[in-house]
Amino acid sequence: MKYLPWIFSSAYRSYYIPSTHGGPDIRVIVFEPVYGPSSPAKSKPRPLHFTVHGGAFMPGVAEQNAELADRVCKSTGAVTVSVQYRGAPRFVYPAAHDDVDDALAYFLSPKAVEQFNLDLNNVTVSGLSAGVNLSLSASMNHAGCIKAAVSFCGLVDVRIAPWEKPKPPGFPASNPIAFLDPVFDSYAGPLRPKHVDDPRLNVILAPTDKLPQDILFIIPEVDILLHEETKMVERLKKETRGSDRRIEAAFYEGEMHGFPELPGIVSDPVKCEDAWQRMIGFLRDSNEKGGWKWTI
Repeated sequence: MKYLPWIFSSAYRSYYIPSTHGGPDIRVIVFEPVYGPSSPAKSKPRPLHFTVHGGAFMPGVAEQNAELADRVCKSTGAVTVSVQYRGAPRFVYPAAHDDVDDALAYFLSPKAVEQFNLDLNNVTVSGLSAGVNLSLSASMNHAGCIKAAVSFCGLVDVRIAPWEKPKPPGFPASNPIAFLDPVFDSYAGPLRPKHVDDPRLNVILAPTDKLPQDILFIIPEVDILLHEETKMVERLKKETRGSDRRIEAAFYEGEMHGFPELPGIVSDPVKCEDAWQRMIGFLRDSNEKGGWKWTI
């Protein structure tokens, strides 16, 4: 797995955040920027970027988003946090949501603001797949505070089981790991009927004014999530038309779910790098609107 070398890296520090929901402490890894001669003064409060790994709401490690976190930190100067959360099948909804909510709330608290010298007027989030669901859901607790979000291959509608989602043109006729679908659905599946109208779980239903100010969607076209992501983009664009909010989508022809993480393996390296650079540009634009311009 490509993230394994990060487990032994000295580029970040690990911290444990107390749970307010009765769970174990929540592990996060934190990347802090290295200043150069042209960087802002070290006393200047810094942006916060908070990122959430994917994996069908199943257990993972914060290092799964270490490459993304490292890129964001080096390219924007933001203090960048990647969070680890409980997952299925041992833990079902809302365990992962509770953990991510607690971690984000901690980094927006006065204690963390002082500890990491953070600027709460310059907070952004990101996620991959299920991590999009978790990051946008957590953002709804802080309406108006989260200035931008980047969604990679976002799972935004859990009302539909994975095997029932519409398949786009070019999607493989057979799924060799279809036997694992019940496992992938084990976090929300058993509770789906009860939460069909719950925007915390189904962020496609989230009120626009609860979501981050600006959102960039990175969307592969050969993905069963294409339909729901496109619908969410269309709704948000319609509801924010005429405002100063920025809702953008970049579609990647021929690419499959998770493509930015697999350059040269199953994905076009040029398209993967384009997606990463779009993310960096979008976050830098948001930070600059908040008065932070990073150079080293």
